[in-house]
Amino acid sequence: MAVVSDFETEILFGENQAIVNVTNLSQNATSYQWTATNGTIENATNENTAIYFTANGTYPITLIASNGSNSDTKTIAITIDNIPENGHVPYRYLENDGIFMYYETNNTTAYQSFIPDEFNMPSRRVVFAFFNDFYELDYGATPYKENAISILVEYQGEEFFHCIYMPVTDEYSMWAGRIGLGLPKTMGTINFYRNDPIYYGDAENQLGGTMDMSIQTDNFTIDHDTRQELINLQLLKSLQIRNGNIIVIGNTGGSNNSVIQTAAQYPNLMTLKFGEPTITTNTDAILFHHPLDLTPSNIIGGFYLKNTIPFGLTGNPF
Repeated sequence: MAVVSDFETEILFGENQAIVNVTNLSQNATSYQWTATNGTIENATNENTAIYFTANGTYPITLIASNGSNSDTKTIAITIDNIPENGHVPYRYLENDGIFMYYETNNTTAYQSFIPDEFNMPSRRVVFAFFNDFYELDYGATPYKENAISILVEYQGEEFFHCIYMPVTDEYSMWAGRIGLGLPKTMGTINFYRNDPIYYGDAENQLGGTMDMSIQTDNFTIDHDTRQELINLQLLKSLQIRNGNIIVIGNTGGSNNSVIQTAAQYPNLMTLKFGEPTITTNTDAILFHHPLDLTPSNIIGGFYLKNTIPFGLTGNPF
């Protein structure tokens, strides 16, 4: 049976590199071999793969498709022109995973106390909490874990998230986040466990406050309205205050999708599992209002995410 080698390409991200996602459209083939001039291939024998380029230019990508008896070859010349010349990125996150949840809280007094004077109280009290394990970074950066709480705020008539709590396990990350992005990073003890279908994190800050959070993904289904609400919340931008100025924090590459949408579009680069979220906190050792006091009155939803799309973080003036 004749083999037809065919594929299509799409540039997914660009930030000191471009990621070209290649989708195999070959017919009657059982094995594949990818090559790319000046490109780093994620897996050269997978049916679908991703190819990383670090400089703008025009490069050939070739696929040899075969079925043991016959083979066919196709080459596409792709032009990369969207890698920004934005200078040195302190480090990039090459691969990470974690658990994420959104919930509402009735603790109005504590919630209001965490809103800076520059922002206003929103019409709804929504909290975004997560554990993230950044286990593979470039530039020789030390892998670290992170726990965080952000709250919804209003600014100039729009809704944004504002991070109010972020213990981490690496001192360099702490100072880079505080100085470069205005994030409230402190040192903490953080663990993250993967025992599929349960993903679990626990953290203790320097004051003795703790958070335990899990996502149970077994036999879990999410309804359309909840999924859309999570997408809408993820699409909100994040504002921080750095040196008295309001900045927008974003991923280099500038994707306008939520990670839920990106994971559905590129399942070979992201793994996302919706699940039943639980969270407990303890602030008995803390004698003042603390972000860990923002306990849930209504859990909106949560998920586990593994990401292999490299990215960095930027902080630009609002």
